[in-house]
Amino acid sequence: MKKEQFEAFLKANEKRIYHYLLTLVANDNDANDIVQMVFISFYEHIDRVEEATAVAYLYRIAYNKSMTFLKQKNRYVSLDPHSFSRLPDRSAPEPEPDHSALHQALRELPPKLASVIHLQYYEKLSYKEIAKKLGITVKAVESLLVRAKKQLRKKLLREMQGKGV
Repeated sequence: MKKEQFEAFLKANEKRIYHYLLTLVANDNDANDIVQMVFISFYEHIDRVEEATAVAYLYRIAYNKSMTFLKQKNRYVSLDPHSFSRLPDRSAPEPEPDHSALHQALRELPPKLASVIHLQYYEKLSYKEIAKKLGITVKAVESLLVRAKKQLRKKLLREMQGKGV
């Protein structure tokens, strides 16, 4: 297709594309914006378009541009600014959680179980590193961690039940 034919082609198909886009995006302003994008894109590639397939090519551009527009539009959430007034105040520092029951339960664990918990959660060591440090196998580390967690869970649950939580 030749660039000289573009204006006549635009006038002949602008309303059709607009109505097509309106069914896709369901908003007058958005449809108008996309119509402009469609015809700009069409004009940029007009020398590669054959006259016989020009309308089909135009509809394909319209569809693709509208889908891209809708995807981008869905990334943004529009909220009423007054809804932010109901959010909790994050500037006030949150009180530190009480971990005393956990620390007490850790002190009551057998030394080997407590050391495995300490190495994994406080020193952030891998199973392999813990095994090397304690001179045991990785499977033994896994087993010790399971037993330690089970005992900690029991102790903490007993503590919580005793406090009536």
